[in-house]
Amino acid sequence: MKLCTLFLAMAASMAATPVLANDTFRSPPVEEARAAGRAALKAERLADPAAAKAAPTAAEVGDADSFGRNVHWMGLLSAYVYLQPDCVVPGEPADPRCIQLNPEPGFTSFDAPDLAAITLPGKSTNSLICHWQTPIVSVGFANFTAATEQYRFQVYPVYRIESEVLDGLSDPNTGTPYNGAIELPLGAINVSGSIDPGEYNVEQFTFTRSCIGGLVSKQSLVNGYGLTEQQAKQFFKKPITITMSIRGNARMVDAANINFGTRFTGD
Repeated sequence: MKLCTLFLAMAASMAATPVLANDTFRSPPVEEARAAGRAALKAERLADPAAAKAAPTAAEVGDADSFGRNVHWMGLLSAYVYLQPDCVVPGEPADPRCIQLNPEPGFTSFDAPDLAAITLPGKSTNSLICHWQTPIVSVGFANFTAATEQYRFQVYPVYRIESEVLDGLSDPNTGTPYNGAIELPLGAINVSGSIDPGEYNVEQFTFTRSCIGGLVSKQSLVNGYGLTEQQAKQFFKKPITITMSIRGNARMVDAANINFGTRFTGD
C-alpha cells in the first residue's frame, strides 16, 4: 500500500487549486514588536498610570481587538457527501448527497452547495469568528486499468458569510460586488500520487484546523475586504449567516465518504 503525499501546492498542469481563506496570521515586524515591548516595560518601571491603563497594541500582542476577551461558543455546522461510481438505486429517489464519479481514468470535479447553515444573532462576537474545522474523510483509490496512473483527491469546504453590511460594497481588488456575502474556501485535503494496475489503497483523514487569524475578523474586513473601521464594527453588530458547501475533485477514486464538522467561536 502506498501512502498519499501531501502537497502544499499543485503543479499548474493539474486542476487549479482554489484561493484559500486567510485564516493565517502575519505578525508585525520583529523589531516593531520588540520596540513596543520595551516601551511597555519602561512605562511599567516608571509606573506611568496613563500607560498602564492603555490597551495593548497590535504590535505588542498581534491581535489587539480580541486581547483579553472571553471565548464565546457560537454554534456548529456539519455537512456530508459521498462519491461512488453509480448513484442510481433502482426504485429509490436520487440522493442529493451522492456524487457520481466519471469512469477511470477520468477526472471528476464536484460542487455540493448549501449543505448546512446557521445564523448568528447580532453582537454574538466582538471582532472575530473562529473555526474549529474537522474533516472525517475516507477515500479508496483503485486502478483497474492496465497502466500505472496518477491519482488525485482534493476536497474542501466553502463558507458563505452573509451580512447586510456587505450590501452595496465591492471587492477592492477586482471591483466585483459582494452582493451581501463573501465566500471563503478553507483548505483541507489535497493528495496525489501514482497507483499501479490492480492496486487498491484506502486512506482516512481526521484532524482539526483551528482559527489562527480567524475565518473572518475586523482586521481582515478592513485590510482585505475594503471595509472601513466603522463598517467592520457594524458587521459584528448585525446578524451573520454562515452556509457551508463542499467542493473538490477526484481521479482514480473508487469511493469516498466526506464529512466536515465546524464549530465556531468568537470573542
